Amino acid sequence: HWQQSRRAHREPFQPMPVQGTFVTRSGEQHDEVVFLLQGTDLEVDGCSISSEWTTESEAENSQAQLDSRGVLEEKQKRKRKVRGWRLKHPLRKPRRGHDSSDDESSASASSRASSSTSSGSSSSGSGGDVARYKKQRKQVMKELSSNFSGECAPLESAGYAQGVSLLSKSEASQSPLSSDGFANLSWFDARNGKKYRSFALAPGFLGQQDIDAIHAAARHHSVQEINDRKGYLAFKHRVWRFELQLRSLFPELYARLMSLMRAADESKWQRMRAKSKKVYPEVEYIEYDVKEMGEPCFIEPHVDNKSAVTMVAMLTPPGAYVGGRSCFRRAEGTTGHREVGLEQGDVVLFRGEKLVHWITPVTAGKRIILQIELSRV
Repeated sequence: HWQQSRRAHREPFQPMPVQGTFVTRSGEQHDEVVFLLQGTDLEVDGCSISSEWTTESEAENSQAQLDSRGVLEEKQKRKRKVRGWRLKHPLRKPRRGHDSSDDESSASASSRASSSTSSGSSSSGSGGDVARYKKQRKQVMKELSSNFSGECAPLESAGYAQGVSLLSKSEASQSPLSSDGFANLSWFDARNGKKYRSFALAPGFLGQQDIDAIHAAARHHSVQEINDRKGYLAFKHRVWRFELQLRSLFPELYARLMSLMRAADESKWQRMRAKSKKVYPEVEYIEYDVKEMGEPCFIEPHVDNKSAVTMVAMLTPPGAYVGGRSCFRRAEGTTGHREVGLEQGDVVLFRGEKLVHWITPVTAGKRIILQIELSRV
């Protein structure tokens, strides 16, 4: 049953770029150009918008004819280019004397695949690990599905394999104060010198007011559900994209989130500016709702291709769901992985394009997260 994990009734793929118009606002000292999201009164400053061309299929009416059942059959489709708009985030220049060296090549991390979440190996040579994690995940899902009734909350899974490390906040090291003023990043470091396997935790970064604001932005009438996961990535959840809505409705919260992600990169990886002077935030509201799906929810081991930094923020309290622990590739050795449980308001940050990650199955309740990927493309 776990093999039929994707929702067959999902809406067709929604392209990431949005539609809108640029409007000039008259000011006391100078005019300002803003971007107005189509069909709404939401606007952001025009300098934070970048154009993008997408390809859509358009039926050729002249080639349409009736089939044997009298149903209009479209014989051919032609492609057309449509111009859309995306949110961009400029990156400041690195500080003088800043050392951007790392134990890996950024080129190998950013030269593969598209910007959407995908399974498969990262350039760190983790292909064997991904296959092993996926096999273990399938076995766990098979066992859960065979015993799943949906009427009670099954016990938390202990993990996918022997060697799992259940991490606590007390085990993390504290980062020094960054130029952004964030001193509360707790780091789970890899002990083999590979910085990309390190990830950070910002405990309680989001307050209840922040969480309420995120829910409100994600439920704005202009927000659409999307399905941009790769076809070979197994998952069971629902996703809505809303970076423009969050940026327009709650600009201060959006700025805090961007600053936190920059601070994490500055503190450990120093790779965000390796390829570009800007990144493209992809903000997602993700629900793992066991009752709605009728079976355990999950996402299998994967990397977020082209994501210089990925952030996951927990929006629901632990008592609202069972399972759903964040999992990451092991820090060292040849087997096992690391798991960490997030409290409501906690934020975890990692190199999405490099560090293999997933969650343990959500076996009861509803788990809701905010996810932001700072895409290089």
